[in-house]
Amino acid sequence: MHPRLGVVTAWNDVACDAATGVVTYQTFYRPEAGDRVLQARSCIAFPAKEEVAAAIAEAGLAVDRWLGDWQGAPCTPASCEIIPLGCLA
Repeated sequence: MHPRLGVVTAWNDVACDAATGVVTYQTFYRPEAGDRVLQARSCIAFPAKEEVAAAIAEAGLAVDRWLGDWQGAPCTPASCEIIPLGCLA
């Protein structure tokens, strides 16, 4: 429910490029009033922890601790997140 547009139907279209690992998704919005469809497109990559570590080192930074979620659990292969905490190298 949108305050000005009323009921809005929303849906996503997702594609993954297997070669790059980049996921492209589009979110579509159709207000009930009218036939206009609005959309937003985004691309997101899901690199492995080793790729993230290499990019961090290349940028002149150092990781003190890797977290695997936003509650502070350690990063493991089963973690949902890769969260590096660190400083300048």
